Amino acid sequence: MSHHKINCCETCQVYWTCETKWYRGEKGEEAICCPVCNYYKLCLDKLGNCKNPKSK
Repeated sequence: MSHHKINCCETCQVYWTCETKWYRGEKGEEAICCPVCNYYKLCLDKLGNCKNPKSK
């Protein structure tokens, strides 16, 4: 299990309408990639080397 934080991918089809991301934003939490993201498995496989250049 990886402890790396992966930011939400702006290229994901649900990025702009993701309820999880909006909820976290309202609470002041980080926008961390989650299973709702279309690229979640890809991001985990590459350990943060997601399509989002800002990912860590």
